[in-house]
Amino acid sequence: MPAEDPVEYPSEDGLPISTNPDHLEWMVRCYRELKHRFRGRRDLFVGCDMLIYYERGNNKAAVAPDVFASFGVPPRKRPSYFVWLEGKPPDVVWEFGAPLTIKGDAGQKKETYRRMGVREYWLADPVGGVYEPRVQGFELVDGVYEQMPWEEGPDGFLAAWSPVMRLELRFADGQLRFWDRETAQYLELPEEEGKRLRLEAEGAAESEAAARREAEALRREAEERAERAEQALEEEKRARKALEGRIARSEAESRSARDPT
Repeated sequence: MPAEDPVEYPSEDGLPISTNPDHLEWMVRCYRELKHRFRGRRDLFVGCDMLIYYERGNNKAAVAPDVFASFGVPPRKRPSYFVWLEGKPPDVVWEFGAPLTIKGDAGQKKETYRRMGVREYWLADPVGGVYEPRVQGFELVDGVYEQMPWEEGPDGFLAAWSPVMRLELRFADGQLRFWDRETAQYLELPEEEGKRLRLEAEGAAESEAAARREAEALRREAEERAERAEQALEEEKRARKALEGRIARSEAESRSARDPT
């Protein structure tokens, strides 16, 4: 409960995080990717399935987004998010639809977020058959949510741009992923980044070892060429000396034949 506030604000609503494995997987991955992407920032809080209280003194005025991000808010631990204490509502909210939550996500929750002033609201459909298109973004313009444009990529993925997060949301191969246009890479989980860095390090080490082996082979080849060149020079010297000897003997014999005395 916030200080000097007599109202009790529970940190849990008693509802399960998810009743669908695809919904849970998308939600957790979205949360972990964003947490990892913005690690180290002291002005961004990313929450997952956390109660947001938006009216002081009214513990019924609460909503629990699947994932949300709030800029200008420190990333400290908190049991719940109180709009009046943080000084602002979240900037972006993601809800991952399921047959049991579709009406609330697209209806009541959307209206709540609009009234709160959430700048971007995203709906995604992990299972299929709930939303069409399966990724939908809404931007708050003059107090009204306007649907943001989306496009189909060259490989058939569905893409939409988040101006607030500066990230592209892509739906491809049955997965929702965040794409960083600056690095031209998908966001990664910590273990995925660790594996990639290890493979890159191993590849770099192998490349370095291969380069050393190649350099050593070139060095040996150069030494062998130099040795062969030196041997050829010595052979040429011996041959020239032998030839000079034969010429000298021939000249002597010639002189002797001309002058028998």
